[in-house]
Amino acid sequence: MREKKTINIAIGRRIQQSREQAGLTQEELAERIDRSTQFISTIERGLAGPSLETVLHLCEVLGTSTEWILRGRAPLSESNLLAVSILEKLSALSPAQLLFYDQMTGELVKLLQQPRPGDSGADSEPDS
Repeated sequence: MREKKTINIAIGRRIQQSREQAGLTQEELAERIDRSTQFISTIERGLAGPSLETVLHLCEVLGTSTEWILRGRAPLSESNLLAVSILEKLSALSPAQLLFYDQMTGELVKLLQQPRPGDSGADSEPDS
């Protein structure tokens, strides 16, 4: 009997979760990616790891990302990517620097929220 690798077990579980979420049986998934039901079962149980080509095909059929299947992470939206970038930069600051950063960004937000000359629209206050 084959020895299960931790990473193959984790990938297999995520493939199974994604398959079930897509409402597919092992047989249906196997048919869609042109593999055997036994192959899907072997992958889902973590007895073997899928090739990169197979992972890409599985993601396409299951409507999920390689980031989820391979690493267990949901893909990040653009705004989340920006937030992660900001957090990475802030993690290098000392507590005193973080406090200063917090004060500065608070003031900056206030300035950005003030109406500017020439602004029109729902965000600006009506003239008295």
